[in-house]
Amino acid sequence: MLPVVTQLRFLGTSDSQGVPRWWCSCGVCTEAKTSRKNARTRPAAVIEGDARILIDAPPELRLQCAREGLTGFDAALITHAHNDHILGLGDVADWGRWTRARCPIYAPDEVLPQLRVRFPYLTVENYQARTPFLSVEASARTFAGYTVKAVRVPHGFNGVSNAFLFERGGKRWGYMPDCLGLSDLEPWRGLELLVLGASFYHETAPLEGRSVYDVQEAAALVAELKPETTILTHLGHGVDVRRPAPVGLRYAHDGLVVPLP
Repeated sequence: MLPVVTQLRFLGTSDSQGVPRWWCSCGVCTEAKTSRKNARTRPAAVIEGDARILIDAPPELRLQCAREGLTGFDAALITHAHNDHILGLGDVADWGRWTRARCPIYAPDEVLPQLRVRFPYLTVENYQARTPFLSVEASARTFAGYTVKAVRVPHGFNGVSNAFLFERGGKRWGYMPDCLGLSDLEPWRGLELLVLGASFYHETAPLEGRSVYDVQEAAALVAELKPETTILTHLGHGVDVRRPAPVGLRYAHDGLVVPLP
């Protein structure tokens, strides 16, 4: 029997406001409304292997799944409780309700109370049974064969977020969509793959009002961490994918599929 090939499918690759911004007439948003090379939805991905694991659940999740032909998940992992990462959880719960499938929703311990407040109806009766909120830290399971560690990371003006480190057979990769000012670099050095958020190519706003790296800052961080491959996601309308990414970096796009280590 051939081994199961594990891959990462990007469902959405924009920042929290999507591209195009519906009210914006900048060059990137104008292009995204027409030829659509820059059109992208809010950030999520799915690991596909011997199980299908959703990472974050943005507002467009229903449309993303329909576009990619997905019909369900074995589990979901949530990085943090911001709208662009959780508002699709209702779609996950409704899928479980109507199909009678079960999809546990795992999040870091500090995020679970926020999810219960935001989605109180998911904590009772059939919803709770089919889409329970569970702790990543307390989980003894693997996710598509990977052990998963939630790592708290700085989120700039927005406080803190979490990133995920995945390990299997001595190989490691990381998913860090929302971060600015990472100081503890050691867990992230030498990854086979790093998925990193970068909302602008060059951000001119004051640092104290920002929450995610820009592309040039991401390139500097990658030079320190030295992953084998880096893919940038969480791309706002300050990133024009028609302009090449810096050497060693690659822009994600909705529907991109890449092999996982």
